[in-house]
Amino acid sequence: MKPFLEANENPVTVLVAREMEAISDVDIVDWAGRHAAPPSYADDTDYLQLVRCSPGNSVALGKAHSHLTSLVARQFPDFNCDSAKAAEIARQVFLRRIRTYLHSDIEPFQICRMVPLIEEKYDYPPWLGGLYDACDWTDERTTRDQALHLRERIEQILSDNRGSLLPGLVE
Repeated sequence: MKPFLEANENPVTVLVAREMEAISDVDIVDWAGRHAAPPSYADDTDYLQLVRCSPGNSVALGKAHSHLTSLVARQFPDFNCDSAKAAEIARQVFLRRIRTYLHSDIEPFQICRMVPLIEEKYDYPPWLGGLYDACDWTDERTTRDQALHLRERIEQILSDNRGSLLPGLVE
């Protein structure tokens, strides 16, 4: 399966994606292993910890989010997770993530677990469309066949946001 994060993703984007649970700590480590860091943070201790982390080491993996947070705080001190910039990054990550749902085998809960986090963090943004209602009664056991309505809602959200997707995200 193709990784959700591209190797050239900015650490800020990776952090926003993790904060909204669009990705996991394993995804952070995978990204770091493929990422070619610029000289500004190539030798950063937290970045190097991410690069050296083995996904099989649960103790080290459990620190991935903390290392990423520290890296961003140190290398991107002007970034604020509560800013309008962060909300726009979250929107773009969200749209990419729900688009992957249409073309991959990720489960409905992987989409739906993002919704309450986004609602709380970004004050019920309109770009969520009606996903909250579509995710009602969705849990870890819900199959894709049981959530056909989720696909329909995702298609509508993507259609509503077609003009605002970043290059490379339009079908």
